[in-house]
Amino acid sequence: MKKFLYIFLVMAISLSAQMLNIDDFSSEVFSRVSKKPATINLNLMVEGRYVEDESYKIVDALNIVIGSFYLEDLITSQGKQKLKEAIKAYTLSKYSIDIDNIYIQKMQSMPNTQEIIDALKKEGMCIK
Repeated sequence: MKKFLYIFLVMAISLSAQMLNIDDFSSEVFSRVSKKPATINLNLMVEGRYVEDESYKIVDALNIVIGSFYLEDLITSQGKQKLKEAIKAYTLSKYSIDIDNIYIQKMQSMPNTQEIIDALKKEGMCIK
């Protein structure tokens, strides 16, 4: 009987978790080195209870939390881990959403428009 109850409990817990995919999220973060904003693009998977129903709150939290990081911090593994922890803590305290896991699928820094123009000028492909 205990074994049946344990299996039922494990199944109930596993079925209550949802997965939320956040694809093509883009935000501006500041670079400590260049002292300019840089665009960061990422894809995340968020696992927890009611995360699909509360997706707009999770995206809001992501927007707020990611702005507190520098670009150079997000490039490191420690920075990525701190970002995950900060998102979990913020969503729990602000919205009472308990996130179990966050999986970063892709994170990349995109050059800003001025960097692209400067590179084109350097190659002689853009006239002033």
